[in-house]
Amino acid sequence: SFQIKNLSMAILAAQLCNLNQIKIDSVLKKIKNVDGRLDLIKKYPNNIRVFIDYAHTPDALQKVIKSIKNSFNNKISLVFGCGGERDFKKRSLMAKIAKSFCEKIYVTDDNPRKEDPKKIRKEIINYLKGSNYFNIGNRSKAIKEAISKAEPNEIILIAGKGHENYQDYGNKVISISDSKIIKKIRINKKTISQKRQNYLFNSKILNK
Repeated sequence: SFQIKNLSMAILAAQLCNLNQIKIDSVLKKIKNVDGRLDLIKKYPNNIRVFIDYAHTPDALQKVIKSIKNSFNNKISLVFGCGGERDFKKRSLMAKIAKSFCEKIYVTDDNPRKEDPKKIRKEIINYLKGSNYFNIGNRSKAIKEAISKAEPNEIILIAGKGHENYQDYGNKVISISDSKIIKKIRINKKTISQKRQNYLFNSKILNK
């Protein structure tokens, strides 16, 4: 929905600048999504979709989750963390949003900088009590775990880093890309088939 709004505003701006409508229409066909902004990186055979998004504020996170809910109405698993040495109040707010809208939550490291990453994750987890959450500091492992535990038709949102290809730990900066991690992950066909059978079996039981 926010992409539609952005595109609509761009069209209006072009019209106000007296650009030819035919030219505007021809350009629309060439527009591509911005890297790391609600970016569908992979779709698995069991209809699991994995998105990445740069959302690292409460408002941005809520908007992107609601947009996914409105588009797919599927269960959402969220992988996210909060940056260190920054707006501390947003940790509780983002945790509450995750708890309200997501079925599974994987709390991981974002850019801890010189702040203790375990402390950051603990502050987030304090507001996730009663939800289905996992504390996995290693971002790569958190993403792999979220995909491996996903059920058919599930949406996985990896939030916070988007297009960025590094992670700041203060005294060291490591190379890491959410999209590259996702693209390398394969799901075994037998695992997909078994999950599909379990999903259908559970659906039948719930519908009885």
